[in-house]
This record gives sequence, structure tokens and C-alpha cells, in this order.
Amino acid sequence: MQKFFAAAKELFFPRKCFFCSRYGDLICADCAALLDVLPIHRPDRGKKYLADIYSACSYENRRAQKIIHALKYDPFIRELATPMAQIIAGHFALCGRDPKNCFLAAVPLAQKRLRERGFNQAQALTEELAKIWQIPIAGQCLEKTRGTRRQAELSQSERRNNLRGAFVCPNAASIKNKNIFLVDDVVTTGATMEECAKILRRGGAAKVTGVCFARTER
Repeated sequence: MQKFFAAAKELFFPRKCFFCSRYGDLICADCAALLDVLPIHRPDRGKKYLADIYSACSYENRRAQKIIHALKYDPFIRELATPMAQIIAGHFALCGRDPKNCFLAAVPLAQKRLRERGFNQAQALTEELAKIWQIPIAGQCLEKTRGTRRQAELSQSERRNNLRGAFVCPNAASIKNKNIFLVDDVVTTGATMEECAKILRRGGAAKVTGVCFARTER
């Protein structure tokens, strides 16, 4: 039945490229090429709890900014998580990184923000990556207990206070001795991922590596 409705939707409401409106894919091959997917990985091992951060694109790319904005803000085009995850997987393939034998986890949203948006964009990316890579998602391993201000707007000391105590690990058993890929749509300072990685490591995770669609230039 689901296949029938999917086919009917494609027939009456065919997909168009988000950028150029060409019928076919949500992001056509030509426009995907303009995202300038990074062909190599630039290691980021300056964090205490986070082993590294992989980013598929630079956030300085205007198209990368546009797609992230459309996923996160009204009208919240959740379907964009699918091609974004495919682009992340393509970056991993170019880097020769095999995600097998790892578990996925999403950077969580506070409940108020989740209700406003209707979904967590990082969770949507995580679910799509789980399908592509055929690896499991660690269940209920991260929860955000309160809202926080945007990290990019704060000083270094304010960032630490902003995130302190904002995340908990409700189910440590799901990550015990496991290697975790922690997923988010965009990384700026990396402080949010580092705080989440701290909670996961203290909960028993063996290793936590960040994965994002785009990252600001370091």
C-alpha cells in the first residue's frame, strides 16, 4: 500500500530539483556538483571527547546554506534529508571511510523546538544514513533537557555555560563499548557536538565521531 501511494504521489506531484526545478531528483546531479562536496577529509582532533568531525560540504557554499535553511526553517522541507544524507555518504566514499561496525546517534533538540518544527533535522539525516549504510541507530542515547542559545552568537566562556547540563544519556546500555557516529546538519564551533560526545563517552561509548552535512570554515 505504501508503494502504491508513493507511486501515485510521484505521478501527480513529480519531484523537482530544489535548486533548478528540473524534474527528477530533489537535488539533480548538476546542482549536487555545485555543492562542491569535499573529496578529502581534513582531520579535526582538537577536542577532548570528540575523536574527529567529518563534513561533506563547506558552509561557505551558498547552496549548502540554502538547503540547510530549507530543512530547518519554515516551510521545513523534511524530504531534503534524503539527498543530504546521500551527499554525506558520497563524501565518506570519496574519503575511503567505511562506516560499518558503528552506530548512529543524532544531536537532539529541546522539546519546545521539536514541537515547533515537528521533527529533528539531525534525526532525519540519521535515519537516512542508517538506510544508506545499513547500520543501526543507538536508541534513546541522547536527550536535550532545556533550550540553549545559538553557540555562534556567544563568547567562548558563554558557550561552555550555555551547554552545561543541557544533555543527558537516558539509555547508556545502547552505547556501551560502541563506536558512535554523531550526526548534525551543520557544525560551527563544534562545541555542541563536543558536549554531546562528553555525555556519550561518560555513558560508556568507546569512541564518538562527528558527522555533518556542512561546516563553517575553520
